[in-house]
Amino acid sequence: MSDLTALVEPRLGNTIGRWISFAAACRPLGLVALSPDTRIGGNGDWGCGYNLADHEIVGFSHVHDWQSGGVLVMPVTGDVPATAGPEGFKSPFSRDTELCKPGYHRVHLDRYHITAELTATPRAGIHRYTFPPAQDAALLLDLASQCGPCAMLSASLKQLDARTFEGHVVNGPTLRKPKNHTVHFVLTLDTDASLSPFDPSRVQARLSLGRPAAPVTVKVGISYTSIAAAHTNLQAETAGKSFAILHREAHDDWNNQLAYIVVEGGDPTRRARFYTDLYFSLLGRRTVSDVAGTYFDNTGPSPRIRQIPLNADGRPRYRHFSSDAFWGAQWSLVPLWALVYPELIDEFCHSFMDMYRNGGLIPRGPTGGADTFVMTSAQTTPLFACALNNTLHRPSDLEEVYQAVRKNHFSGGLMSKAGYEHDTCKGGGIEDYIALGYIPEDLPPAGFHTHGAAQTIEHAYNDWALAQLASALGHTDDAELFTKRSRNYRNLFDRSVGFCRPRERDGSWTEPFDPSQKKGWTEANAWTFTYHSAHDVPGLIECFGSRDAFVARLEEAFVLSEQQKFFAPRDHHNLIPLDFGNEPALATAHLFQLAGRPDRTQFWLRRVIDTIKAGNSPEDTWGGDEDQGIMGAWNVLVSIGLFSATGACEKPARYQLTAPLFDRVTIALPAGRTLVITTSGLNPSVTNYTESVTFNGAPLSTLELPLTALVAGGELHVILSPAPAGLTA
Repeated sequence: MSDLTALVEPRLGNTIGRWISFAAACRPLGLVALSPDTRIGGNGDWGCGYNLADHEIVGFSHVHDWQSGGVLVMPVTGDVPATAGPEGFKSPFSRDTELCKPGYHRVHLDRYHITAELTATPRAGIHRYTFPPAQDAALLLDLASQCGPCAMLSASLKQLDARTFEGHVVNGPTLRKPKNHTVHFVLTLDTDASLSPFDPSRVQARLSLGRPAAPVTVKVGISYTSIAAAHTNLQAETAGKSFAILHREAHDDWNNQLAYIVVEGGDPTRRARFYTDLYFSLLGRRTVSDVAGTYFDNTGPSPRIRQIPLNADGRPRYRHFSSDAFWGAQWSLVPLWALVYPELIDEFCHSFMDMYRNGGLIPRGPTGGADTFVMTSAQTTPLFACALNNTLHRPSDLEEVYQAVRKNHFSGGLMSKAGYEHDTCKGGGIEDYIALGYIPEDLPPAGFHTHGAAQTIEHAYNDWALAQLASALGHTDDAELFTKRSRNYRNLFDRSVGFCRPRERDGSWTEPFDPSQKKGWTEANAWTFTYHSAHDVPGLIECFGSRDAFVARLEEAFVLSEQQKFFAPRDHHNLIPLDFGNEPALATAHLFQLAGRPDRTQFWLRRVIDTIKAGNSPEDTWGGDEDQGIMGAWNVLVSIGLFSATGACEKPARYQLTAPLFDRVTIALPAGRTLVITTSGLNPSVTNYTESVTFNGAPLSTLELPLTALVAGGELHVILSPAPAGLTA
């Protein structure tokens, strides 16, 4: 097998400096993300973590999760005290000597002349430090300093023997996470260490190592449930294994996951970027359950430790996860995972249903054992619609799952809650949405993102996703109800201006109107949200009055956006018609295809990719925040020429076919099957258009296939041309 990890650049896009945006010493969806930190305090989880603009390392911490952090370690030489804090013990480093690949990170700490190497198992971080000869060496353990978004409220540290330490650190609340939660750890060394006295109220400890003659290996097991579980996690995943063996296992784990899609030919840089994108699609959302299946439940008035059901062999049936928003996942992670990693869809559904049984709601962005209510609407509904309609999740009680998903679409569910609205149900506007057919712009200031127009359109799409599920399960009345509600976006369309726009409670339009205004919209504007309803392109065309008018306005949006390189800075997404560095615009190019103009889809996709999503150096980006796999997964789908503009929610899910960027794509499927996508006429230096397509030797009359056909396997052959062929969608 080729070494696909050699193509990955884990540092890509991290100039944004977000706590969750980078890790190399980790496993796919691993609990531990062991990383050098160049900044540890930030605004929320922004402006902290590992940043290419920085040239000093303050330590190596083990948890870089959505609203979680902790266990900062720094190797030193000399008499540097831990109480000096990160500013006192930080060290310069050079990128010239840095090596960063999936499962491994190496840096040289110039101040101390120490070579630091990092790798990981799913629940443990492993360090190897080569100290300069004949110098006093030590590990500084800082459990007091803020790590990322979280203040460390309290901590403990205890030495069990000459080579074993254990403790915990309490992550404080954040703007997004209102409750505390604890990170438990156990640390072992392969050499003796002595613990210097320290202030137990502020745990910053020095572990003196003498003058080691050989590299020192440090293993740190992590658990969110207990110190005992941290011991078990460490023992189960690292016992008897050297750093070299664990590094090899991490490398092989990543290589095996990346090899689910093998791409050949095309532009070499684009091929490398493909594997960086695929890496990120498996990186950011993290396991939170222990190797034995215990997990931390913080949904109720007091925290509890719960148990995932076990298989006959005594292993957990699935994992539990933390996650930033699934906002935009319907156009990225969901269709990618459904095709290539269906077991992840199944595991996330199990995890979220456990949280429903524990706390009463399927979450939309859990961390620390509870929901953060990040972003808006019922954004996990498309995940469940895809999972159930395509038999990717097979619950023992299907009706229970349906009712759990349905609950979020009424008062008291996720559609009642604005972003980060933890204790009330006022900001989501679901009552107005049901009564008026839209959400006015006078919602109470509860939480974030209380934008009536945006929430109306997002609710409508999620209602459509639920309608697909209701129809498939025989809930006819619900299917009719949610289909009707899915058309509520039309109540915001003003034909006099040719845009969706905000409305007031009395039915009047919000004045004045500018399609680039911020009012009414969540991280976008009227341009973007007018074309957000990919579930009902015929209805959108009807709003515009004709297909030509629909296509012309969409074309105008892309032309204007290209002038700004398809990207606007964070918090200024409204200043560009279509910001492809953010979620709301991700399906817009495919609306051309759904309106019968696949040539314009292929033209603009290539423009977007080439402009902001093509390079593979540390300085390159996605044009914005990668958002725990959202942007990486979108790039993967576009690059192989498969996409689901409707979020893969139907039974079966529908995938649109566009122009692949490679000569050959081989996707590994269950039961040893493969889906092979081959191209003829590919020219990497120009835009390629689809001239014709055959599937298993038979010509296709439309540029679309159901997921059932794709996962059955076979060969999809695409003949490309440098000029549009006039095919319809």
